Amino acid sequence: MKASSLATAAVLLLATTAGCSSDSTENAMASIDLKALETGNYQSVPRNADEAKVDNTGAAIEAIRLGAHVPIPYDADPSYAFLSSTSSPRVTPAIPASLSSVDKERFRELTPGLIAGWTTDGHRRQNSAAGLQAFLRAFSFSTPAEAEVAKNNLVAEQVPKSDSIKSETMSIPGHPTAHTQLRAMDYDSWMAHGSMLFGVRVVDLVSIPRDPTRPIEFISKAYAKLIEMTAGYTPTPVADRPGLAIDVDGMLSRTLPGTKDNWSDGFPDGAVEPLQAALAHEHRPKDAKPALVNAGVDLVSREADTRVYRAKDSKAASALMDALLAPIGQYLSPIESPAGLPVAKCFKEKDKHVPYYLQTNVCYVAFDRYLAVIEAPSAPELLQRTAAQYTLLAVNR
Repeated sequence: MKASSLATAAVLLLATTAGCSSDSTENAMASIDLKALETGNYQSVPRNADEAKVDNTGAAIEAIRLGAHVPIPYDADPSYAFLSSTSSPRVTPAIPASLSSVDKERFRELTPGLIAGWTTDGHRRQNSAAGLQAFLRAFSFSTPAEAEVAKNNLVAEQVPKSDSIKSETMSIPGHPTAHTQLRAMDYDSWMAHGSMLFGVRVVDLVSIPRDPTRPIEFISKAYAKLIEMTAGYTPTPVADRPGLAIDVDGMLSRTLPGTKDNWSDGFPDGAVEPLQAALAHEHRPKDAKPALVNAGVDLVSREADTRVYRAKDSKAASALMDALLAPIGQYLSPIESPAGLPVAKCFKEKDKHVPYYLQTNVCYVAFDRYLAVIEAPSAPELLQRTAAQYTLLAVNR
């Protein structure tokens, strides 16, 4: 297909997909011959999901349980409409958190008694450097004393080691026990709350002269939201953690696995996450959260460059595809779908000026109540991966 035809197709696709009936999509699905799809050497039959476990302690799965109760910055302040993190939000004794002025190798030493943690981030502008950036942390401990020790350790670790770097201690309205340091444009705050340790970091690269008003207001709102949401979290008893299942309803076993080359932070990153935990990966939470809620999404399985959303029904899964594509359609140009899989909608970046998270090749394909989003660095790889992912969702169903 010529480039001009592809560009026209992109406009037509994104303008008319919402008007297409789910019946026609279901009819197209029924005519797909799975055996004829070109899946290359990619996994195309369900696997043993335990292959994606980090270790046998259950800590990484416990982190996801915690993540189901941890806000993203957007939840505390809807102006934080974008997200840029590419690292895993999971934190365990084996998977250290990425913190300002804290060496990862020191993290375990500074947080004795850590059960699990979850981190999220967000920023106010699509270009993260053009507005305030925020980072939220929630770490679970066995006792309030352990949370307090970890707080004091991290505060001390973040104190500037050079006299040339000035720091200032600030107070947070409504949270008198929070310890907040301002260094240059960075606000780092820590607060123990029962057996939880909360951290909030705000980076302000734009205020000249420096004005702490908005960062302090956000930190106060973020603590309130962290307290509110984590109240619903109950740690799994120590003896039961190794038995926590990594898969839920077979979703991970039917999600295309990654390889060691694309593990997150050097660890397997396969997971099945409840909706709130899954939001920690969405680059446009302002658009994604209402879309996922409206579609009745309860679980998202992900590994490497693939994610699978489970909506309430097939109509909702098709509508979710439209909703996720609508705000990013201007950045995409369509490419051919995998042979024999016309229900897949595939794209490449329109040019080199698109947001970084769209600088790849991507396919969206729905099967029944599931919507899969698959990314790959090259178009041939993408088409085979998409065919394999569709087969995984559809085989023996």
